[in-house]
Amino acid sequence: MNRGFDLSLREFIFSASDRLQKEYRGAGVAIYSDRPHVVTKGLDLGQSDDLNTSVFHLSGLGWEQQLEQFVNGLSPDDLTSCTAVRYSADEPLEPWRSLSLNELVTQVSGRWFNEILAENRIISYYQPIYCLKSCRVIGFEALARGVDHTGIRSGFEMVSAAAKLGRKKEFDRSARIAALQCLYEQLGPEELIFINLCPDSFAHSLEDLHSTVFAMRGAGINPAQVVFEFVEADQFPSENALLNLVATIRESGAKIALDDFGSGHSTIAMAELIRPDIIKFDRTLLQATEDEAKEILLSSLVNFAKSLGAQTVAEGIESVAQLALAERSKFDLIQGWLVARPNARLLRPELAFQKSLIELD
Repeated sequence: MNRGFDLSLREFIFSASDRLQKEYRGAGVAIYSDRPHVVTKGLDLGQSDDLNTSVFHLSGLGWEQQLEQFVNGLSPDDLTSCTAVRYSADEPLEPWRSLSLNELVTQVSGRWFNEILAENRIISYYQPIYCLKSCRVIGFEALARGVDHTGIRSGFEMVSAAAKLGRKKEFDRSARIAALQCLYEQLGPEELIFINLCPDSFAHSLEDLHSTVFAMRGAGINPAQVVFEFVEADQFPSENALLNLVATIRESGAKIALDDFGSGHSTIAMAELIRPDIIKFDRTLLQATEDEAKEILLSSLVNFAKSLGAQTVAEGIESVAQLALAERSKFDLIQGWLVARPNARLLRPELAFQKSLIELD
């Protein structure tokens, strides 16, 4: 257990999900110290916590620079008194993610990421995707993780480091290859494997895509079972480059999914342009479980997606209320922690029980 990780910090972390929704939006870090003068230094750069005077936050644009400035002003002894928990809009605070401040600084610096990439220590976790009607697993999304001396690095850590260090293309390629190599014949003959792909990585060349197709065949996977999931729509290449990528994927026999539909640049116009086989809706659209106007909008977007011939996926299903909303909105497929978290193995928990709770909710 980290030094300084006492009951007050535990209480802070376990209330973090609610705090994040109400108080702390975006990316940042919560830092705990049992030394008042250390917290005072932190408050000169960040903001206090409403409930715990031993905790302060560095968040928003430039929080990494604030963290570096804070650490540089500490003595080695004061540094050991600090425990930190990093968070983002997509990954709220969780107890197992607490680190000593020294470890967090190493994490933010990216040295660990370069080592993982150089030593090919990227693995995949797989999250099942369910047919809402049959309650059966239709496939899995491969989610990249990194392995180092601290354990398993989360997808958020990996993606953030890749972007910060300018190594997104290399990471994107390595993650795709790992997704295929880690399957070990676990995939059923009728199941799909969703592999994240950043289209901007193919703005000038399709060489990396060809290597992925080669790895796919080398792993004995039928191309018809592979779904390339377009992510980071705000960084898509030019229309010509994008359509060339789409055509090459379809020629290989694989399918295409558009991720985070309804947010940012993942728009109706983009869906009409690439005509994906599957459209995955942004998780924020499933959060308005008691807003009638937003539910009507959601249903209309689902109908639009189906008019393109695409199957629809409700992402981020974490509550029975969200599951009920997905069912009312006529989604074809669902994915989320309510049913199953990502795992190194291809697990297939039952969905029927969660659906039975809708009537009781």
